[in-house]
Amino acid sequence: MITRTPRQVLSRATRCPQFQQLCSNLRDTRQSTAFVLRKQCRLYSTPSPSGPPPQPTRPSDLRSQFQPISQPPTPKPKRSLRRYIYATLFLMIGITGGSYTNMIIAPPPLPSPGSKEDILMVEYLRNQAEKLPIVQSLSSDPDWEANEAYQHSAPEDRPHRITTGPLSGARAIGGFQRIFHNRESGEVVTVVWFGGAISGWPGVTHGGLIATLMDETLGRCAILRLPSNTGVTANLNLNYLKPAVTNSFYVMRAMPEMEGATDQKQWVYGRLETLDGRVCVEGRGLFVVPKKFKTKSLLKY
Repeated sequence: MITRTPRQVLSRATRCPQFQQLCSNLRDTRQSTAFVLRKQCRLYSTPSPSGPPPQPTRPSDLRSQFQPISQPPTPKPKRSLRRYIYATLFLMIGITGGSYTNMIIAPPPLPSPGSKEDILMVEYLRNQAEKLPIVQSLSSDPDWEANEAYQHSAPEDRPHRITTGPLSGARAIGGFQRIFHNRESGEVVTVVWFGGAISGWPGVTHGGLIATLMDETLGRCAILRLPSNTGVTANLNLNYLKPAVTNSFYVMRAMPEMEGATDQKQWVYGRLETLDGRVCVEGRGLFVVPKKFKTKSLLKY
């Protein structure tokens, strides 16, 4: 049974000398600890300024708060002329190609046969043909006889023939056509001008016109070999190897074949060549003397 309260026990303990001595020791220890802490705080703390604390300066405007960042100046790149050179080069190629294509697809109108322009063009083409090596060589060779094509045809007959009528003039085959004949071998060489109006495809001579001229050249060679100096075409075979362009000079060769030749028929082999000897067309034809009707003798070319 508890007969004493805690207050009574505590009041009696405080009057005890040992307790009082313990409390005194604790009080001294606390004071010494506080003194040491205050001393350390004074040693390591920043001394307070003597004057009033400085007031922060306020900027006049918002832009002054942001200082511009200075960057080194960027070097200007050197201008290269390469792109200008390429542009000029491609422009010149385009203009040249376009002009050439335009001249091929849509050439300027050609002069009509017999006009003043056509006469000047024919004269110019003949002067150019006289400078060709093959014309100079055959003209100076005594074994070859030279004649202008259709020069012995009657003027009233020329409009009714395809080669001297519709195909006349510098625009077709009337610009230049000279025939060389070797009497010993029977060979016939014709130097002819292909004008710009006889094209099938743009810039390419029509195959039917080439067949017409091959028929005439091979037939001329055969007729000069036949005793009656006349004949007609019985058979003509052509092989087209390369295109023949317009507005150019060409060489047609015809050589009689001795095998199988009689007084009534003659086989002839022929070629169409460029001036440098490249074969464009080759062919072979048979020409005979008609029996049931009489044809005109063709002693002239």
